[in-house]
Amino acid sequence: MIPADTTIITKRLRLRRFAKSDISFVFSASRHEGFCDGMRWSPPQTEDELLAPLASNAQAWESGVGYTFTIENRTTAQPLGRIAIRFQAGSLWDLGFWMHPLHQRQGFMTEATLALIEYGFLQLGASEIQAAHATWNVASKRVLERAGLHFVKRIPEGFQKNGQWIEEDLHSITRQQWEQKIDRTSQ
Repeated sequence: MIPADTTIITKRLRLRRFAKSDISFVFSASRHEGFCDGMRWSPPQTEDELLAPLASNAQAWESGVGYTFTIENRTTAQPLGRIAIRFQAGSLWDLGFWMHPLHQRQGFMTEATLALIEYGFLQLGASEIQAAHATWNVASKRVLERAGLHFVKRIPEGFQKNGQWIEEDLHSITRQQWEQKIDRTSQ
């Protein structure tokens, strides 16, 4: 289990534990047409509907099975998105993320993903980190590829949304692959 006050700092970002004060920000992201289409959750109708997921995230953090971070601008403290790492089994962890539509295409998510992968391997003892995305979500695919994850397989019935199966692509990186990537970039 990691401490509640854990913060991960990158060149431009601060990843900090989510807070109740983030609810308005999350709600505002969900107001953008199509924003939740590739996610397992549907847009809430009210901000109060986000209280239950907040409590679930807090419980996961306290029990050491999942850590959700708000991604914020390091200089201004403006929230930009969310990223989470969740325990799966053994030493396998899973990533999930989203960026507010107003802050996409600026490299923030790749920067946050790289930082959380490093944290997963060095602090959580992960031997492998995986992530899945809806097959049509090219932006998420690019983030995962830039972070060094490799395509593993297509999952025809990834998750259900509005009674329909959403096809997903699974990507993964092992600690050994990550260490080799780090070695190549430091030379």
